[in-house]
Amino acid sequence: MGKKAVFFDIDGTLYNHKIGVPESARHGIKELKANGHLAFISTGRARAMVPQELVDLGFDGVLAACGAYVEYEGNVVYNIDLEREMADNVVKILQNHKVFCILEGQNNLYMDEYEFLDEGEFSVNRFKNLYGKMIKPITGEEHNINKITCRMDKRSNFEEAYKFLEKDFDCIRHNSTIVELVQKGFSKVKGIEEIIKHLGIDINDTYAFGDSANDIDMLKYVKYGIAMGNSSSEILEMVKYKTDNIENDGIYKGLKQFKLI
Repeated sequence: MGKKAVFFDIDGTLYNHKIGVPESARHGIKELKANGHLAFISTGRARAMVPQELVDLGFDGVLAACGAYVEYEGNVVYNIDLEREMADNVVKILQNHKVFCILEGQNNLYMDEYEFLDEGEFSVNRFKNLYGKMIKPITGEEHNINKITCRMDKRSNFEEAYKFLEKDFDCIRHNSTIVELVQKGFSKVKGIEEIIKHLGIDINDTYAFGDSANDIDMLKYVKYGIAMGNSSSEILEMVKYKTDNIENDGIYKGLKQFKLI
């Protein structure tokens, strides 16, 4: 078997906040690498939000911020930041419509203090606990911003705000309160295109594992797109290949299914 490239989403695929990274997934990645294949993280998270201990599981590179940032063996291959004027404009519009925003970059995250500090997986409190040292206030002097995550509550009017932004941004909806804004033309597919071009990998030798809305294009683009068993019904219906839930060794079983380990 020739060298293959395998792309892994993080949240809901490699990791969830209840169990972390399953031990079986750790073994699967180790075996994948031992067989001479390449392993990449492909995430909607900004690079600043990807823990080094996750990279150290054996990944050759990181595709972050929905394809706006690509790294191989610790070196930046490709990066597109929001232009300063665009970033200032989107922050102003979101704030005017009571939409809480997090500006996400390679090294830092920018967010303002907020009135509500709720609980749960997507809470502002949890976010602060996870990334406290990387978080800075929004001042209008931010640099190296790849994308924006929006957090809504009952006061927010995201739909109205997006009317002013849709010409420049695609909108990825995770649920009724969490939305990602990504520059037009960027997705996880863009990141994969850049890395396989950089390394000379044929598209027929590509695999991907994912579970959420921002994984759809990636799963359809690679030769073998594999949906986790815990994926939304929308993804499970449109993706040909499937594996088990993250809690039931989905990564390991999927790697076995395709004889990558």
